[in-house]
Amino acid sequence: MKRFLIQITVFLGLASIGFALLLSRADGYTDSYYLRFASPQQESLILGTSKAAQGIHPQILDSICGTRFFNYAFTVDHSPYGETYLNSIKKKIKKGEKPGIFILTVDPWSISTRKENIGKPSQFRELERCLANTSAVAVNPNYEYLLKNLSGSYHTTVFKKTSPIFLHDNGWLEVTINMDSAKVEKSIQSKYETYKKDMLPNYQYSQIRFEALKTTIEFLNTHGDVYLVRLPIHPKMMAIENELMPDFDDKLKTLIPLTKGYKNMTDLNDQLIYTDGNHLYKTSGKEVSRRIAEWIKS
Repeated sequence: MKRFLIQITVFLGLASIGFALLLSRADGYTDSYYLRFASPQQESLILGTSKAAQGIHPQILDSICGTRFFNYAFTVDHSPYGETYLNSIKKKIKKGEKPGIFILTVDPWSISTRKENIGKPSQFRELERCLANTSAVAVNPNYEYLLKNLSGSYHTTVFKKTSPIFLHDNGWLEVTINMDSAKVEKSIQSKYETYKKDMLPNYQYSQIRFEALKTTIEFLNTHGDVYLVRLPIHPKMMAIENELMPDFDDKLKTLIPLTKGYKNMTDLNDQLIYTDGNHLYKTSGKEVSRRIAEWIKS
């Protein structure tokens, strides 16, 4: 019996080591979020939803602004403005020798919530996702994130190395898809119908999220300069956002004085290329990133 127990103990020990080694191979192909939790604390951040995650290229900002940026934007479900996102941002901030630069992308969805959850932050959608369940945001390997958020998909740390979605070390999410015009138009129409039928009737402006955005700005002001940006989207998607919150820019007027400025880029809506109507294609993302960087520098 003693020998058997020793063998079991050795086996379990080796299995644990093997499992840890498996998880340690997680990289930018593992999923769309992991490396953001497995990178060091950062001095300058890009914040927002997936529009920013895919649309703003840190390397473009770096080259023009002379400051190293990190893209800490997630999705409309993971990172609308609220207590959960702010708490994670606080952990990700590194206080540097000079003030950081913070680009907060904003749109109606980032300050909205489901109608049945208005006034109920304990029911907000992000509470069931990685920003809420991962306490460590600058650890590599980040076993906490992997164990809580990769359950049943641990094989992706080894085998998922040819995905069209790749998360770079600087937090930029690169999406490489077939940009055939017919396929893109179909994707845009599908996204439009989903938002029109499923999102628009069920979401509305949240004063709690708006106050959280204000609190986020006030916190970041203690660490550097804050800039608000509304990214371009396809005109069809813009029509839905206007229907959701026609007075969006008016709501922002009370926040703009707390920042270094607000850049509404929706005048470019019909001049750029989108993968699905919401998200900028890589080439257009580079152009938008360049414009943002030059605006900040000037």
